[in-house]
Amino acid sequence: MDLNYFYTFKEVVKWGSYTKTGEELGYAQSSVTTQIKKLEEHYGIKIFERVGGKMRLTQSGEELYYYVEKIVSLLDEAEERISQESNLRGTLRIGTVESLAAYFITPYIKELKGKHPELKILLESGLCPNLKEGILEGKYDIAILLDRFSEHPDLTTIPIRQEKLVMIAPPGHRLHSLKQMNVRELESETLILTEKGCSYRVLLEQLLKENDVQAKSIISFSSLEAIKQCVADDLGLAILPEIAVQKDIESGKVVQIPFDHEKSPLYTQIIYLEKKWLTPPLTQLIGALTS
Repeated sequence: MDLNYFYTFKEVVKWGSYTKTGEELGYAQSSVTTQIKKLEEHYGIKIFERVGGKMRLTQSGEELYYYVEKIVSLLDEAEERISQESNLRGTLRIGTVESLAAYFITPYIKELKGKHPELKILLESGLCPNLKEGILEGKYDIAILLDRFSEHPDLTTIPIRQEKLVMIAPPGHRLHSLKQMNVRELESETLILTEKGCSYRVLLEQLLKENDVQAKSIISFSSLEAIKQCVADDLGLAILPEIAVQKDIESGKVVQIPFDHEKSPLYTQIIYLEKKWLTPPLTQLIGALTS
């Protein structure tokens, strides 16, 4: 069914004449007649009847006109919303890591929601390997990672910025006064780590392995807030993104100790499928994140 037939049908009702409708739409009268006949054949009804030399809708025609008005109205609304790229409907599925969800992405989500109040935004946190897999499986429209630069033949990767990781300790810790720290100092410490697979845990574990260092003990949590509180309570040391601990350091709840990880930088980065069609809200979000 050609949706243009609906627009022609509405114009015929408006003008009460095939000839006048053709003039208004730039069609030949025969084209208008053909379109109405195709509608009649499709629905198996008679749409118009002539009464006193004038065209009038049949009862079936009136019923069809009721629905055609709704359809055309929705089509016009969709065109207006999409062309203006404002207040779009639909669902945007975003995957990201906990630290970025809590300390980075929310202002951008708020800005996007302000432009599109009726847009449904699903924000889900997870580990970087799972988020990448989610993109490849179509679970997410976009993922925002904090990881080493991601390269995959089926993914587009856009780096936003390099993220600084910091190692934190309780106030007064013996390592706080050092200008440089040998990684072997960690042999006598308890490390409070994020869950396995987390990019900054992986980085620290690789660093320890490369230097043949084994920490005295390890405590693992999935919650950033729990990790920071454990450090503040003098249960051990932790390595976290600076954006997640900056306020805690400034308030004196924890202190920063020397830690060099620049040989293996981590980036906040956007990934999505290489062949993905970018909707206006998705394009706007990417533009805001990278501006």
